[in-house]
Amino acid sequence: MAKRIDSIDLAKGCAILWVFLIHSQALGETRSFLYLVNQAVPVFVVLFGVNSEMWWRGHGTLGEWYAGRFRRIVVPMWAAVAVWWALALYLRPLTVTLTRTLLLWHLAGYLTEIGTGWFITMILQFVIAFPLLHAAARRWGLFPLLAVGVVVTVACAVFQFRLMALLRGFGPFPGEVRQEFLNLYVFAPRFLAHVAFGIALAPRIRALGVGAGAVALVAYLACVALARGALGPALAAAGGSLIGLPLSVVLLAGFNVAPRVSLVTPALAWLGRSSYGLYLGQLLVHNAFVFVYGIALYSGQLNLWLWPLNLWLYTFVLMVGALFFVALGEAALRLVEALRRGGLPLPSLAR
Repeated sequence: MAKRIDSIDLAKGCAILWVFLIHSQALGETRSFLYLVNQAVPVFVVLFGVNSEMWWRGHGTLGEWYAGRFRRIVVPMWAAVAVWWALALYLRPLTVTLTRTLLLWHLAGYLTEIGTGWFITMILQFVIAFPLLHAAARRWGLFPLLAVGVVVTVACAVFQFRLMALLRGFGPFPGEVRQEFLNLYVFAPRFLAHVAFGIALAPRIRALGVGAGAVALVAYLACVALARGALGPALAAAGGSLIGLPLSVVLLAGFNVAPRVSLVTPALAWLGRSSYGLYLGQLLVHNAFVFVYGIALYSGQLNLWLWPLNLWLYTFVLMVGALFFVALGEAALRLVEALRRGGLPLPSLAR
């Protein structure tokens, strides 16, 4: 197994902290939220491309790829889905329609009705398609794949409302507004540029330094300037859709050259290594709070905490809850492995 690269773990750790802030809405609609914190998913997708390409360069076996991703992504997703259903059946939120068909959609990875679950549905599509993207990069080169990716990503952003109309009929609630927006969110091709960019970055990660970071920072600022809309809505959509590409390089280059800080750097790296489990954990905590409080969670109508400090406290609650579920998941893995060593015919879930 290839040695882990610290800058990747640190960038993922930074991105998962941003996820907590996104779902707590503690920053509101500030510029720092829109153009930095809200880029957590694009950064994660770039890093998915990086890690996946590095895996294929070291392994390259189709069966190992799908078996490994099943253990690492699908099995934890199923565990989270089981907890979500237990919460929904117990709390019976008015905003969720529970059906047997919905359960089948969830088991298949289409996480409609599960708040913040769209990211998992989207990334599963790239898990399935990545061997083809890797093969395309090897056959036709990195630049053509990246060029196609950028064109597709920009087109999805510029024509997003037409895309929503085309995807309207898919899912258990066809034609409903919530289904249209989810179908847009989970449409994986809108992040094709990010995966392709990650593939291109993979062999160059360790070499990223001050120069690459400076160039990426200029590109990031240019994308932000376009996204602010002064040159029209089409260029705003295009610029906004590409912000995550240079921002990922800024993070990776910055962490490559930044001095290590005792306690802080190891903690951030651990957050990055545990980011998928943390994402699932905050998903469950967030859904439970929304089931109980609905939009009052963000409206300042709760009497539980001082407002507006409550949204920062909610960020902390999401983090603590996510840590709890990660600890629970690690304990479950240890139990399965102990039972396997004891002779029970259980599948190995070791990562």
